[in-house]
Amino acid sequence: MKRIKDMWRSYIVFLLIIGVGCHVWAQNVVFTAQAGANKMGTKDNVQVDYTIRDAQNLQTISPSFGPDFDVVQGPFQSQSSQTQIMGNKMVTSQSISLTYVLHPKHEGTFTIAPAIAKDAAGHTYQSNAVTIQVVPGSLAQQRPQQARNDPFGGQQDDVFAAMQRMQQMQQQQLQRMRGGNPQAQQPPPQAQQPQKPEPPVNDEEIKKDLFIRVSVDKSKVHVGEQITTSYKLYSRIPMQVGISKLPNLDGFWTQDFDIPKPPKPTEEVLDGKKYQVFLLKKSALFPQQPGTLELDPAEAKGVARIVQQVRRKMSDMFGGTLMMNDPFFNNSYYNTMAYKDVEVHLVSTPVKITVTALPDKSKPADFGGAVGSFTVNDKIDKQELTTDDIATLTLNITGSGNLKLIEAPKLNLPNGLTSFDPQIIDTITGRTTTITGSKILSYVISPHTPGDYDIPAVPFTYFNPQTGEYVTEYTQALKLHVKPGKHYAPSSQAGSNAVAMKDIHDIVKQPLSPITLKSTPLLFTPTYWSLYAFPLLAFIGMVVWKRRDEELSKDTTLLRRKRANKIALQRINTAKKLLEQQSKVPFYEEVSKAIWLYLSDKLSIPLSALSRETANEAMINRKVPDTLQKSLENVIWECETALYASGGSKQMVHTYEEAIKVISDLEDVFKA
Repeated sequence: MKRIKDMWRSYIVFLLIIGVGCHVWAQNVVFTAQAGANKMGTKDNVQVDYTIRDAQNLQTISPSFGPDFDVVQGPFQSQSSQTQIMGNKMVTSQSISLTYVLHPKHEGTFTIAPAIAKDAAGHTYQSNAVTIQVVPGSLAQQRPQQARNDPFGGQQDDVFAAMQRMQQMQQQQLQRMRGGNPQAQQPPPQAQQPQKPEPPVNDEEIKKDLFIRVSVDKSKVHVGEQITTSYKLYSRIPMQVGISKLPNLDGFWTQDFDIPKPPKPTEEVLDGKKYQVFLLKKSALFPQQPGTLELDPAEAKGVARIVQQVRRKMSDMFGGTLMMNDPFFNNSYYNTMAYKDVEVHLVSTPVKITVTALPDKSKPADFGGAVGSFTVNDKIDKQELTTDDIATLTLNITGSGNLKLIEAPKLNLPNGLTSFDPQIIDTITGRTTTITGSKILSYVISPHTPGDYDIPAVPFTYFNPQTGEYVTEYTQALKLHVKPGKHYAPSSQAGSNAVAMKDIHDIVKQPLSPITLKSTPLLFTPTYWSLYAFPLLAFIGMVVWKRRDEELSKDTTLLRRKRANKIALQRINTAKKLLEQQSKVPFYEEVSKAIWLYLSDKLSIPLSALSRETANEAMINRKVPDTLQKSLENVIWECETALYASGGSKQMVHTYEEAIKVISDLEDVFKA
């Protein structure tokens, strides 16, 4: 009996050496590549594993995915060792695995080239190639239920299930060799050992390898000073996690930086551990109020894949049936690695920011809230014009800081010139480490009295957080020469028909007639009292006119309505010069601007909200005749189509005449 038992033991060891490839490793290097699925959709992800065994002093593993796939995650590296029996020796096998998650760029059948591995001795090893077919859409819902779901979009066979199936086949072969009596091989019920449960998943251990971290470049700033914040996902395990909640940024004005999509992983070493780091969001924050402000935590949810080491008996390799009475197999163990997918909910630690108010010392009265580093310059489109014309003064503020929060500087214009609220254009040109760009402010200046004017330099003040001081920049002073226009009407003129008096009169030789007093005393004449009333009435009239002018200046909408015709005619005059020069495109652009700006001012509709529909509705409310609306539509249509169609000078002349007529007729309707 002992001899038969020894023979069976030798036979089983022989099977372990030549038949159970999943549990016995030779000391030769084996380098394999395996994809989670051979067929996938363009909307799916696939996992590719590279495993190399028994490579001594391995230096590099270099996969090549070609131009058909993007690396979404990875590489994730893992190491394992397993000890098995070969003959009468215990053999330990070492393996290193790299895991990548790929996303296809387009459909087709693609072959991933073999990866190359090198060791310290200079030996080179090559894996097998992997072929994947990519079809449109997604195959995630079409996979069979018995297949193992992979959170990364691929499909991975259960290694241990395959091992169990192979062991069952080998067990059946051995049973047939023993006489085909499977009942004789079953252990008695009392010999069955309960299966040890797998160790529970420790959430705290997972959070050491997978977490979100919010970092800021500074935690103490002034109001309006930029803070750069980054939201990063750190991982040392395979995962598929998405942001579920971004922090509220109450008290901040934000501007996001451009980041790659999907995010490209980088490597960082934190507390001596190497992590794959994904930049989820990067923003520039500008605090708007003093105090202690807190960035609420960011949250993410998803699935993480953890690796568990399971210790099993050698007898479990064959289900514990043949080896139940063998003390050697019942007392020997081997280690295997098991994968498990767990749901994770990650929450970052809140970050507090201390914000101090801007100093009141040395703060100029015209400070407009600019914080950063800026320069300012100005230009005017014309320095000689008439009272029928307008000029545009442009301020250009460039630099880095809270550009969009800067208040528009006020112009200090001399009497005789009027300015409206500026048109503002914010342009962000840099989104690397600081927010840089320009703020362009266009002021329209309308003269109503001829003469020579000096426009003083415009001061612009900003707070520099680097030096902690206020800095004032000045534009250049400008000169403006205004001539009387065709529509200029002076307020008063000296009489031209006054008779000049002679210095010496002829001597009257006739005797003087008797003087008789026929008039009433001067005190009782109306002329006497009118001399007192006239200055009083003039003073009252001047006060009324002054107040009316001030009210009109405050009501920019009313002022624009009153000056709409003047500005439109000035643009029409410019269009006439372009007509004489046969400049087609500028001519039609100038006529179109004259029409639309006139409608915007007269109908009190901002240019951003002005369209044909809103203009037609407003003109109907103002009871503009249908024929006049039709003429206006024709002029607008001619301007729009003429820019893309051929036309000679006659067509331009017709458009010019029609534009003058339409504006004049509209002015009569609006005045009525």
